[in-house]
Amino acid sequence: GSEVGGACKRKRSPQRASKRIRRRPLRDPALSVLLERVLEEDKLLLTTHRTPDPDGLGAELAMQAMLQWRGKDAIIVNPEPAPERIRFVDPERRALDMRNMKDRSLLDGRAIVILDNSDLRRIDDLQSYILEDKSNLIIIDHHDGMQADQKSIFAFPNCGSSCEIVYELLEIAGFTMNPAIAAALYAGIVADTGNFRYRKTTARTHEIAAKLLRFGVNPADMAEKIFENTPLARLLLKKKLYSNLIIEQGRLAYFKVRKEDLEALGLSMEDTEGLVNELIESESILTGILFTERQPQLTKVSVRSRGNTNMLAAVQKFGGGGHKNACGATLYMDIDAAVKEFVPEALRCLDEC
Repeated sequence: GSEVGGACKRKRSPQRASKRIRRRPLRDPALSVLLERVLEEDKLLLTTHRTPDPDGLGAELAMQAMLQWRGKDAIIVNPEPAPERIRFVDPERRALDMRNMKDRSLLDGRAIVILDNSDLRRIDDLQSYILEDKSNLIIIDHHDGMQADQKSIFAFPNCGSSCEIVYELLEIAGFTMNPAIAAALYAGIVADTGNFRYRKTTARTHEIAAKLLRFGVNPADMAEKIFENTPLARLLLKKKLYSNLIIEQGRLAYFKVRKEDLEALGLSMEDTEGLVNELIESESILTGILFTERQPQLTKVSVRSRGNTNMLAAVQKFGGGGHKNACGATLYMDIDAAVKEFVPEALRCLDEC
């Protein structure tokens, strides 16, 4: 048989050819280079950013399954455990929490594969296992603004999720899909495409999702687990946030979440996930920002924007990154100082859009 995207040699009449649905183009050749690079290693440590999300976790699980199928020693170790509400993605708890590892000798001598993240600061102490020349580092990500070298950094910014990238690798490798890995990949794709709503959702995204559904994934159940199963206390938090909502110039809105507010309601950082998306539901608001106090001198900034409103420049000034419509940064200052520093920069960015 011909390769994917290859031309069929059999002659067809012009009339028949005109009715034929065109095959999708060949995959990005960087995918094959990436697969070859990963398979050069025998011992690998897979990780993602702190506070793992379904995309990072699903990509790790699928990558580990493929590598172990190829006879590799591959482990998953994350800087933090996955939030409780998304642990259904990893029912067998394959992802280890570095903070709870007493014997870390298991981590030595491995290639470090970072999925869904290119910011080394976001893997915390795992940075210490990256060699000085970074020869044991492999970054696989779909966020914008990365400079790929196809040696240690592999960027696929046209993909809607890291799980799409890993699916392509599995398909190239000839991995036999199973229900557990299909569910993990589907969860990541649904989460990072906003249930197929975001701008990076493509025909190929839907093709991959359709293939995964054939393994018994329940799309309604998956969407409910990812987007709807939240505690009642989150509703009370939203009540407080909306009572203190700030709107600037009729086009930018922001919330501030203080650590004491979360603690008073028995909530954690993970319970703020997705709140920023609500800010851009109004057609006049082009940019929404959520400022979350992680520590007294550490503030997480999450940004969402509409259409062609590109906010990457604003977060990149503070060492952040992401996509033009979904990005963020960590500011090493108290939450009020972070608001004072970041909001003017966001407004300048809006002026330039």
